[in-house]
Amino acid sequence: MIENIEANLAVIREYLKKRKKFTSKLNNTSLIEEFKEWSKDPIPETESIWTLPDLTRNERLENFCRSIKKEIK
Repeated sequence: MIENIEANLAVIREYLKKRKKFTSKLNNTSLIEEFKEWSKDPIPETESIWTLPDLTRNERLENFCRSIKKEIK
């Protein structure tokens, strides 16, 4: 999972380099500041990462609700 995050951040960095050429200085500053929140705080390898399951299909939703013992109304 950590490898995927690092790869995704690399793709975002490349996108920002290209995007900065077409945006105003104020927007560039906003983009960079927003990205710093993600890039400056790497996730420690010992910390667990929680993700939400894809519940777009009814079977997955029912299975998820069964696993947390909640009824679907």
